Amino acid sequence: MATVVKSNITDEERLRLAVAVAQFGIIEIDYRVGTAIADETAAKLFGLPANKAVSREDVHRRFHPDDLEEIERCVRGSLAPDGQREFFLEHRVLDEDGNIRWVSVRKRVIFETSGGASVPATGIVVAVDVTDQKETEQSLRNSENRLRLAAEATGFGTYDTCLSSGESNWSDEVGRILGRPVPESPTWNDQIAQAHPDDQERCDELFQSLRSKQHDGRFRLEHRILRPSGETRWLVNSGAVIVESEQCDPPSAILIGTLQDITDQKLFEQSLHDAREVAESATRTRGEFLANMSHEIRTPMAAIIGHADILRDHLKDPDNLQVVETIRRNGNFLLEIINDILDLSRIDAGNLEVETNAVRPDAIVAEVRSLMDVRAAEKKLPLKVAFDGPIPELIYTDAVRMRQILVNLVGNAIKFTEEGEVRLRVRYDDEKKTLCFDVVDTGIGIQPHQIERLFQPFVQADSTSTRSFGGTGLGLAICKRLANALDSRIVAESEPGKGSVFTLVVNVPRKVQLVQPNLSIDLSTRVRRQPIRISAKVLVVDDRRDIRYLAQHFIEKAGGEVLTATNGREAIEFLETNRDDEVDLVVMDMQMPVMDGYEATKELRKRGFEKPIVALTANAMKTDRQDCIAAGCTDYTTKPLDSHKLIQIIGELTESR
Repeated sequence: MATVVKSNITDEERLRLAVAVAQFGIIEIDYRVGTAIADETAAKLFGLPANKAVSREDVHRRFHPDDLEEIERCVRGSLAPDGQREFFLEHRVLDEDGNIRWVSVRKRVIFETSGGASVPATGIVVAVDVTDQKETEQSLRNSENRLRLAAEATGFGTYDTCLSSGESNWSDEVGRILGRPVPESPTWNDQIAQAHPDDQERCDELFQSLRSKQHDGRFRLEHRILRPSGETRWLVNSGAVIVESEQCDPPSAILIGTLQDITDQKLFEQSLHDAREVAESATRTRGEFLANMSHEIRTPMAAIIGHADILRDHLKDPDNLQVVETIRRNGNFLLEIINDILDLSRIDAGNLEVETNAVRPDAIVAEVRSLMDVRAAEKKLPLKVAFDGPIPELIYTDAVRMRQILVNLVGNAIKFTEEGEVRLRVRYDDEKKTLCFDVVDTGIGIQPHQIERLFQPFVQADSTSTRSFGGTGLGLAICKRLANALDSRIVAESEPGKGSVFTLVVNVPRKVQLVQPNLSIDLSTRVRRQPIRISAKVLVVDDRRDIRYLAQHFIEKAGGEVLTATNGREAIEFLETNRDDEVDLVVMDMQMPVMDGYEATKELRKRGFEKPIVALTANAMKTDRQDCIAAGCTDYTTKPLDSHKLIQIIGELTESR
């Protein structure tokens, strides 16, 4: 038989234990005598003595002043005979130190009959501390407010859409972006309805793919909308899908998204696009102008210099030879100016070709001295070369461009020096890993504030220099740009009346072997060009009679046979109607009236002509060779005609067949 154990804990004790565990505070009120007794938990909450009778006024003094009116209204209602007799309220209380606590209070009043009337007898207040909960709620509200303010400040509108029903919630900013009031019950269709007609299908496809789960859940779509005012705006619509959200009824996936007006960004992008097109058009126009200018100047210069060469071969009298040499020298000087302009244009357009190879710096110096000795001798100036110690045996740079810079710097030094000397001093700084080429002169010098101006195109120190010494003012501008392209720099120092020092500083980042420089290279002993003999039949196509004559002279002198045509169409007709008179090679000018060389070459290749075609052009831009090869040419040479190079190309192409 089971033994029944009786608990010694009374029901009241059980209730008090449960209340203590739940951290409820209880205040018992006796309305008949106007007192209240708080247990220990309630006493701590309200700052009252525990288990001691106090007046109701003592309790009310602990209420926060801002909440007092609402509390008293609820109390009056609970004490009215026909009132609710109970209420629930959250309010603040103040302790003796003025600290604020939030309490959740539930109060019930028990009435009794006295003198035939129902009057309050007792009451019980159950209170719990909800300060932490309130602080958490406030923190969430603050976060929400910050997010809302941030969204408004950055122009973001937020929305959420139930994918099953299409029902949405919009922030006020969405309405502002769409240019309309926010509907009471917005839907996804309300949003899509304002999409631009050309973008509506894309917007609808996005929603359907999100709904059918054929999408990875994240999206970003740029599209246009039409506001009710008729204004078109660009938006970026982005967001993600949250699966099985309880916000939908029944629970379903919900789309959380943002809208941002990017019209200003799109307008800016369009302005950049327009500016780029204008710039590209200007670049094309400049390139076409330079190509035409090059053709129109180089072609007659080619005739002048070429005929001067022919005339020189027929003259014996020294005076006549000197006249011819003057023609050639000035013709080449004019070509140098043209080349300078083209070089500057290529550099500024980013089309400069730089070929980096291992180069002996002392060999370049020797060649510069050989080239410039004659010019210095003409002014009776000594051109001295000196090395301050060992230099790298090899550096990695573009030898042609480096030589061009040094020739220009030395040429300037000679031009602006009437007395004294010009020195080219070379020194290697092992600590800084730089190889310096100092061009020192005893010329007129420059004011310090004018030095920077010298590196600007078409600028010289002053107009007096231009009148006295000539020149275009392009040389130093080109040198500076070439130096930058070679990862080098030019430094200038000068003093009026005493001379100048222009230094080309070349970075030498690699580990190098230092050697004693060797200037014993005798460039005059280089192997002379041996005359090349050919036996080819060549069709020369050029609209300029002088160029046809020159090419014919050079080819026939080398043993070849020449036929001529004046434009591309004439060349095609000749080759089509004279198949028995087989030519071995065609020299094709690329710029001609009626039909140019590009079109003629393409047409010949289309018709099955397989013989070599050598492009002849006055252009010297970076893409010229590529354009000629792309048109179907086999090789490429430029004006003025280099007779040796032309015959060499013809010989190589016809011998290999």
